[in-house]
Amino acid sequence: MKALLFLLSLSFTLSVSAQRYTSALGLRTGSPGVTYLNAKYRVNQQGYEIGIGGNTGSVWLHGNAYYQNELNEILDYYYGFGANVGLGKMNQFDANTSGLGLGASAVIGLEHTLKDYPFNVSLDLGPGLYVLPRLQFGFAWALSVRYVLH
Repeated sequence: MKALLFLLSLSFTLSVSAQRYTSALGLRTGSPGVTYLNAKYRVNQQGYEIGIGGNTGSVWLHGNAYYQNELNEILDYYYGFGANVGLGKMNQFDANTSGLGLGASAVIGLEHTLKDYPFNVSLDLGPGLYVLPRLQFGFAWALSVRYVLH
């Protein structure tokens, strides 16, 4: 029983110490042409990201949930899913209509947190499905640069 408790406490300690940051704030941009003010919060291996932004003639709100872990000493990998809601001119994946936009996406990506400076950079990609203003499917990528708060 003592050995089991020791192993559980050791694994918890290692997983907490492996986390490179808890919260970060910055910009996220990419295809299909939306730039967000972006915040990311991490608890152990879970990551949560929210953002508000837009492009010419529209405003978008997005949220993602990730599983995130270390790939090696300098890179983290993550994967997850998210949702997007927008209002205005919708030009996602070659659509050109106006109104309410609603979609979902899946992502996989890599992230690097600088060791000597409080910044991290991530690059992710994945499929997106929009159901409003019309049904459309596409593939998107995003680059994020964030200032590490904690």
